[in-house]
Amino acid sequence: MTPITPTLKLHTHQDKEGIHINSLIMKHNGNNYHLYAGTKDTIYVFGESIALYVLTVNREHGIIGLNAYMSPEPFPINSYFMHSLKEIKDLFGSNWENVPAIDITQKLINYLI
Repeated sequence: MTPITPTLKLHTHQDKEGIHINSLIMKHNGNNYHLYAGTKDTIYVFGESIALYVLTVNREHGIIGLNAYMSPEPFPINSYFMHSLKEIKDLFGSNWENVPAIDITQKLINYLI
């Protein structure tokens, strides 16, 4: 599994009510992928064969998500989310914030199957 630093683009539109976020797009090897991430999320991307794994971590809210993409499909083929600190600590321990992103990703891949 290899860490990847892709290009990210935020697509917005403006109307009389204000500016709206349409989508967050990751560009990699000529393909576009729709990401599911928020403003407080840290995004990690890993590649393995034709698969891309996007890990999003929101330490402030205690949320972790893993999305699996198969090139060149723009949307994830599978996802797994952890929505509470208890759930995260039960799987990764109380020092989960010190666990490397690649280790979190490799462990969560087992939950995608």
